[in-house]
Amino acid sequence: MESPFRADVLKGKAALVTGGGSGIGFEIAAQLARHGAQVAIMGRRREVLDKAVAVLRSQGLRAAGFDGDVRKQEDAAKVLAATVEHFGKLDILVNGAAGNFLASPEDLTPKGFRTVLEIDTLGTYTMCHEALKYLKRGGLGRGPSTGGLIINISAIQQYTAAWYQIHLSAAKAGVDSITRSLALEWGTDYDIRVNGIAPGPIQGTPGMRKLAPEEMNEKLQELMPLFKYGDKWDVAMAAIYLASDAGQLCFNFPCFTAGLSEGSNYTEFHLLLNIRLAEDYPQ
Repeated sequence: MESPFRADVLKGKAALVTGGGSGIGFEIAAQLARHGAQVAIMGRRREVLDKAVAVLRSQGLRAAGFDGDVRKQEDAAKVLAATVEHFGKLDILVNGAAGNFLASPEDLTPKGFRTVLEIDTLGTYTMCHEALKYLKRGGLGRGPSTGGLIINISAIQQYTAAWYQIHLSAAKAGVDSITRSLALEWGTDYDIRVNGIAPGPIQGTPGMRKLAPEEMNEKLQELMPLFKYGDKWDVAMAAIYLASDAGQLCFNFPCFTAGLSEGSNYTEFHLLLNIRLAEDYPQ
């Protein structure tokens, strides 16, 4: 799909995307690079990173991969330092690393609950905390903002009740709170813009393949305000907007993608998914 943005709209910027080796994270990384940014991706699996970087470089894009675990402060510091050493600076941090699985509360162990919170919530905070010293030095450098940009990838499950997603809902509610708090404090103190993107139902992702098989697609899409699912490209375009000069006055921006927001259709959509889950995972 053709981008609505100029190919050089992010020229001169350097970005780090956690969870950038696959899925939505990879699409964000790829689109940042296609729009002129230098992009580093971070993940735990070296082979996935190498493959992703190879794909980007084969398209003539400037990309690097650094392995690390967002839950570990030493890994966060190491990868951020490597990114700055490689590109000379850091302008954009995208926190896309996430963990999720289906589990009922009675079957979900505290360890499993903690794992998702550590990846999503603690991982997001850890990366933000370690990136501060680089982002507050400057970054976008145009218009009213002289600091960098943080984009936290959230979700929609935390805005209502969702079956078998208590761990993800809690984790992403924490991510949203981090986004709001840092947008206030770091926006005021350091001119750093902190925004969130909350993807709704995104086609072509493992979650949608599992939760919305082909026979349910038509019925589910009827509940979408735009009568269609979103794509990973849509999420990436939201990131490009926030990273470009067009988004220079956006902070604490809860950007919902995939045409679904909180409201009656949102509730009906989750009800239908919940029925599907109840059929697949009977108690």
